[in-house]
Amino acid sequence: MKLPSDSWIKAAVAWSSNAPGGASPKQAAPPGLALRRAVLALIAAPLRLVDAVLTFVALSFAASILWVVAYLCQVTPAPMVIQAVRRMSAQNLPLAVFKSQAICNVLGISYGLQIHNAAVLFTNMFGLACQITFLAGNHYIRNANQDWLWFSTKFAVVLNASIYFFARVLPINLLGQAITIFNIILYSSPLMQLGGALRLRNSSSFPLGMTSMSVANNASWTVYALLIEDIVVLLPSILGYELSFFQVLVIMWCRGSLPFDLSYLLIFYGKRRESSGSEAEEDTEQQLQADEDTDSIVEEVELADPMKALL
Repeated sequence: MKLPSDSWIKAAVAWSSNAPGGASPKQAAPPGLALRRAVLALIAAPLRLVDAVLTFVALSFAASILWVVAYLCQVTPAPMVIQAVRRMSAQNLPLAVFKSQAICNVLGISYGLQIHNAAVLFTNMFGLACQITFLAGNHYIRNANQDWLWFSTKFAVVLNASIYFFARVLPINLLGQAITIFNIILYSSPLMQLGGALRLRNSSSFPLGMTSMSVANNASWTVYALLIEDIVVLLPSILGYELSFFQVLVIMWCRGSLPFDLSYLLIFYGKRRESSGSEAEEDTEQQLQADEDTDSIVEEVELADPMKALL
């Protein structure tokens, strides 16, 4: 990392030589030049040490905050998945988000291996483990707890082959471009439901916990990328922060907490018919009623069989 005090030290040395580029070997040294250079060297050495210590402390603090926020962001969907497994219904699971996040984690692991960065490597390894767990929960629901051998073999082959290719074969500049593209896909995928959310003023398709943690996660990655001066980490983090923050604005608008209106965005989705709107509202109400009925059935079963509830 380039130290902030380098420019000051160079300017001071240039001043000590009474010339912009330093004194010429053939030019006679002015009186006291050696003494001034010795004094500046004594001043510059502690400054470099202090700057190195401050940089190390800043990076350590940023990495610690990053690890905590990144880990919390990865486990945020866990309650949603647990609830889906209890109901044996995967209808509300954001599979597109889980798959996109898994791809981004694979790319992040590969990039961490190429640049030898532990923070990038381990956070993405933890994230990939979480996405595999969430996808396993979806497989458990949709396949009635069967075909686990195929599920495990498929993931093992695809993930290991992908990490080897991206970490050992793909050039780092192309890997950086792929990271940017897939992060945009990841954080913009919930916006596919933006039209329905604006029409019905219903933010159920934007989970508040996941969206808020995405904002904090991308903000911490942005600060960390600025400290390590890495454009590959910085660009996806800034774009992800903007997309996640916009989703927070949509949630606030749907709940009536935003001081300005977002309904003008409906011009990008065209005009809707009243019948289609009423049908969508009826479907939403039916889904909510079905979820309540399922919860009551699950509670009755757990009360009737305590051992099953514990399992």
